[in-house]
Amino acid sequence: MAAAASLSVMVLLCLAAVASAQLSATFYSRSCPRALATIKSAVTAAVAQEPRMGASLLRLHFHDCFVQASPVPSLSSLILSSPT
Repeated sequence: MAAAASLSVMVLLCLAAVASAQLSATFYSRSCPRALATIKSAVTAAVAQEPRMGASLLRLHFHDCFVQASPVPSLSSLILSSPT
């Protein structure tokens, strides 16, 4: 069982090593040049209407998108769940 867990961790690490995100601040500049202006105006209008909306959007982005969207179990959860 430990060998299977070790193999799973190694495969996960190998996949993480080859997966690379090519993040760019100008990603939408060609495909949707008005994206940032549109988003900014929508957020500004929402915060003007409801002041708590800014905090709600930050929570949505950092908590819901990053914490709950991970389809792969974290390395720490794999290590902690292994029977050693």
